[in-house]
Amino acid sequence: MTVSYENSFENCAIYLPALSFGYARFAHGGSFRRPLPFAAQDLNFLDPQSKLFHYPWALFSAGQAAKSIHENDPPTIVSARDRSRSIVVGDSGGYQVQTGKITYRGPETVRRMMRWMQANTDFSMVLDFPTGGIKSGQIATHTERLRKEGHGPLIEQGAASNRQAEDFNAALVQTSLNNQQFVVERTPGATKFLNVLQGRTEAESKAWYEHVKHYAFEGWSFAAGHREDFSLLLQRLIDLRDDGLLENAQWVHILGKSELDLACLYTVVQRAVRRHIHSALQFSFDSASHSLMSANYQVYCGAFLDQKGWSMVGTGVGDASLVGSQQGLGDYLGSGVLKLPRTREAEFGYRPRFHAADTAVSRQVTVGDVCVDAAKRNPWDTASFDLVANHNIEALVQGMKLAHQTFFHPSDELRIPPRARIVRDIIDMVFTSDQPDKLIRECRHALKH
Repeated sequence: MTVSYENSFENCAIYLPALSFGYARFAHGGSFRRPLPFAAQDLNFLDPQSKLFHYPWALFSAGQAAKSIHENDPPTIVSARDRSRSIVVGDSGGYQVQTGKITYRGPETVRRMMRWMQANTDFSMVLDFPTGGIKSGQIATHTERLRKEGHGPLIEQGAASNRQAEDFNAALVQTSLNNQQFVVERTPGATKFLNVLQGRTEAESKAWYEHVKHYAFEGWSFAAGHREDFSLLLQRLIDLRDDGLLENAQWVHILGKSELDLACLYTVVQRAVRRHIHSALQFSFDSASHSLMSANYQVYCGAFLDQKGWSMVGTGVGDASLVGSQQGLGDYLGSGVLKLPRTREAEFGYRPRFHAADTAVSRQVTVGDVCVDAAKRNPWDTASFDLVANHNIEALVQGMKLAHQTFFHPSDELRIPPRARIVRDIIDMVFTSDQPDKLIRECRHALKH
């Protein structure tokens, strides 16, 4: 019987696995070239009829799809899904544009990304230019381009006003230009856009917020430092509350993080917002951890949940000696191949708490279904990567579910990492304080997760 996780995250921030374009296309219209116990279409976890598992949420990036998609391309599990039974959030591809993986051609690129998100996703990030590219020098190229296009005075005015670096202001100017184009050219009702807030420090975050807060989109997305520095996240949420900009928001997304304790802290934030500001506002967060693991021939074994830290852990399954093995993948992963790091070795007063993943793929395929070609240094084929990606996604979903059950169960208090307990308690205080700004400043160090 297919396991559905549709009702497993009530009143929780929702984890969105970031889909690759290849996986999304193959799981809709592909076929395995060798015998396996299920069809390629069962990899489509957005489909309630999947014979593996059902999970109705995902993130899909325009940076993954729009750069190569054409009008007559075959559909994907995102474009062909039942939108009444699933929610897909669209990332605008700003990172790929900023880094040059997608050639930036001004309004043409912005329009292409926007139209793709409108056609495919329910909520979508506007096309921001991330501040993460400042230190690496990637923004500098765009700063020079913007000056050549006549936007130098805007950059200089911003720098004089907010006292931040020119490259920061170039990213902010380009994001504002893109926001303006979205406002003018969007198709009402096609998707709901999220205003992206960037910033690595409080000063950058505040300057960015003040510059873009007037754009009337349907929700908010937090990037850069906001993802794990809760002083930034909480301060901006308080600003949004005080400016009356949360009451009508429909979605809040946190970009690119999926650590188990962070996931539970995002839920703490959501529940505080629901109690004090907006009773139905949904938070979500994403990562591509599952595909990054499989790209490195790594398979999730399960999760550690104890006072020494919470984490998903995996092991390599890429040895040519495993070709032809009839051992079940789940049995193999549970057979002791996972080596405990030194920090997890049992000692006086401590026993590691490991929870093995039990996924549909690991129950149905063998190790030999993953490792298939002994002639290759790494014996996986294309199907192997898709099988392991699906396993890793379900393992992550199971980890998220177990983490929430543990975090919010009174008897498991001592299993929560001490730092996470501190951040949790401060979050609750911030939303009831009559001086939240002062409280956040005083607790800034403790709120850096």
